[in-house]
Amino acid sequence: MVKKLLIAMCALAFPVLAAAPQRAPRELPGGWVYEWGDEFNGSRLNTNKWNYELGVVRNPGASQAYTRDCVRVRNGRLVITSRARETRNCNYREGSQHWNERIRTQPFASGSITTRGIKNFEAPGRLEFRARIPRGRGVWPAIWTMHENQYGWPANGEIDILEHISQEPDVCYSIFRWGRNGTNEEQKVVRTRRIPNYSRDFHTYVLEWDDQIMRILIDDEEVGRVNIADANYPDGGNPLRTPCYIIINTAIGGEGTWPERANPEDYPARFEIDYVRYYTKK
Repeated sequence: MVKKLLIAMCALAFPVLAAAPQRAPRELPGGWVYEWGDEFNGSRLNTNKWNYELGVVRNPGASQAYTRDCVRVRNGRLVITSRARETRNCNYREGSQHWNERIRTQPFASGSITTRGIKNFEAPGRLEFRARIPRGRGVWPAIWTMHENQYGWPANGEIDILEHISQEPDVCYSIFRWGRNGTNEEQKVVRTRRIPNYSRDFHTYVLEWDDQIMRILIDDEEVGRVNIADANYPDGGNPLRTPCYIIINTAIGGEGTWPERANPEDYPARFEIDYVRYYTKK
């Protein structure tokens, strides 16, 4: 009894302080200066920085419909939880000619957020993410950018900073995409980095670019780069010189998709993002 009383008195005299909210460094070596980001220190998604993507929006053959409840902010992290449950596609339209609007329901629910319509990013830029990917058959997490311009996909430009498929647990794909000579024929440069079981730990993923070079790093090691001039189009345009926005999501494999078919027994699966930071140069 005396021991318990002493412990209680110590607790009153020396209260345990809550951990301070995580903050981004204001400057990084190389002249990078912090401009925008999200440390996910709150209790809900900051909709001044992010929009939800909802329903079936891309990836024909995939098994997910995106919902709000699969996106949460907890303990200083963004958590996208994919669940094996029948989920209504809010984009369903009876008689529609669009493939994604003809799907009534999907066997999985998942989450996707984007800065589109809120925040774009331009050169010189450094986008930095710290994340731990989900584990489970069929998971297809990605952190990527799309460029905003007059071109349709893929000529508008897409950069997959992190793209992972569950049947290759030790591989991260980093992919630079645009249109061959400005057409809808995809031109892509694929690079990979192997780390034993990516889902075990958090890793840092970076996209850096200026007016000449675009490169991707994982844990401070360069994975690949492209010369931005390689994406020059005959009309004088270049999609990689235009602003881009971020998408963070977990798709789920299905019929005819790149990842393997999902197994409901492996779910729920959680994609955790510790922070998103954008730096530029004066």
